[in-house]
Amino acid sequence: MGKVFVSVDAEGLPFIVNPLQLTPGGRLFHELRDVMTKVVNGISETLIELGNEIVVADSHGFMVNLDPLKLPAKVRIVRGFPRPLSMVYGSKGCDYAIFLGYHSGAGRASTLAHTYSSRIVHRLMINDIDASEYVINALLLGEWSIPVALVAGSAELESEVRKFTPWAVWVPLSEPVGYMASISKSIEDVINDLRRSVKEADKRFKAGEVKPLRMNWSEIKLCVELIYPLYAEAASLIPGVRRVNGRTVCYDCKSMEEAYKVFEAIVFTAGFTAYMQELLRR
Repeated sequence: MGKVFVSVDAEGLPFIVNPLQLTPGGRLFHELRDVMTKVVNGISETLIELGNEIVVADSHGFMVNLDPLKLPAKVRIVRGFPRPLSMVYGSKGCDYAIFLGYHSGAGRASTLAHTYSSRIVHRLMINDIDASEYVINALLLGEWSIPVALVAGSAELESEVRKFTPWAVWVPLSEPVGYMASISKSIEDVINDLRRSVKEADKRFKAGEVKPLRMNWSEIKLCVELIYPLYAEAASLIPGVRRVNGRTVCYDCKSMEEAYKVFEAIVFTAGFTAYMQELLRR
């Protein structure tokens, strides 16, 4: 029996276009919960039919978006925030990964585009790569020898998928019209597309056609350009993190796992600073 890891985000899902859908307490949050649960159910049922166990990592925001009572047997669910290694926790030991509901990185012309936090991060650089969440997650899984076999999300992400994981099946779930607008197929058509694509991804994996994303790097330099200089000032207090200009901090890493953890620490530190700044403005 195989074991598949599914990391599910929100902003690349169909019909998700507005911040009111994105957080518990938002007036339209029930829409995100329903859509995410339905698409995860669709691919989980197909993976189970193909003889797989599944680990699903709820990977958006506070990471309590899925309705766990509506998921099928043989699915293990990773929920809650904060947690170590964020969007990819629970993937170790899996045969391959599926990224579902993924979106473009900060600064791209796409619906709800951001990198981890639109309030904190202006740009994430890993060596010379302007990295989205898709890229940093695929790089970390690659370090663990886990290939990404399928990516489904916002149409603008396709160019990155073709560039970094050309062996992966690509499925567009929404077509950006603006930062808060998109076009999507019906939920039935989306789920049918995903079912077909899961079968193709599983077939490619079993045929040895997918591989982990690995870069021929002798060193890894992580740089994070933050929204405000105050955030960079706070992040530079983390041992080993150096401030290279008003808004940017960098860290020399020994591995992608270290880079991921340092990036999380920078975002958490800057996020707390942003919260304190908001309190002062009240």
